[in-house]
Amino acid sequence: MVPLDYRSVENALSGSRWNKTILTYESIGSTMDRARELAHKHAPEGTLVIASEQTEGRGRLDRSWLSPQGSLSVSLLLYPSPEKLPHLSMIAGLAAAEAIERVTSLKTDLKWPNDVLINGRKVAGILVESGVAHGRNFAVIGIGVNVNLKLADCPEIATIATSLSYESGGAVDTPSLLRALIDRIEKLYLSFDADAILAAWRSRLVTLGRQVRATSGNSVVEGEAVDVTADGALIIRQSDGVLCTVVAGDVTLR
Repeated sequence: MVPLDYRSVENALSGSRWNKTILTYESIGSTMDRARELAHKHAPEGTLVIASEQTEGRGRLDRSWLSPQGSLSVSLLLYPSPEKLPHLSMIAGLAAAEAIERVTSLKTDLKWPNDVLINGRKVAGILVESGVAHGRNFAVIGIGVNVNLKLADCPEIATIATSLSYESGGAVDTPSLLRALIDRIEKLYLSFDADAILAAWRSRLVTLGRQVRATSGNSVVEGEAVDVTADGALIIRQSDGVLCTVVAGDVTLR
């Protein structure tokens, strides 16, 4: 198994369009925070911040994201056009799922809004944050994957999460996964096709057709997840037949 360090990352991304500005860390507080800092320093599109461990990793809704050794944490800085911005989360989810399948042959699913699942347990998470730097809109795609994570060392998530090494029965080459991940994001982003991205993302959502409970702040919506909107919001049909659109929140499959 090749370790994740600057040399292995550089070799893995050789020939990639996004291999000009790469920051690789054995451990960092948050790759997302570092990428945001770089946006404010005029870093170019495609800047990558990569780490084997995050000590202050976060997921959606400012929740902590466990990223011990054995993980892959990637943050990618982009300057998307307005029409691309709502699709970045879809692009990231698709790229993560497809990269995992390419490298491990494991079957993946997506749970709205963008958890990557294997056998019903979370193996990767997606976070997209946006802002303005020097009058220019930017976005950071963050992807965290449990690659060679030892679940026995993480009892707090062992019942809901999994790792690629656990599911495949052996160590997974992290640099190869990184290259597959960046290749897929690059292709989906640069040859942008909103309808195709939405259709591919929707087809992987195990949330659709299921009874769900969606929580957003103090708001709770229950019913059948019947579809998603063009920008990725979840449409739930409640027991009285009323359709409710959930833009953000947590969803529990029932």
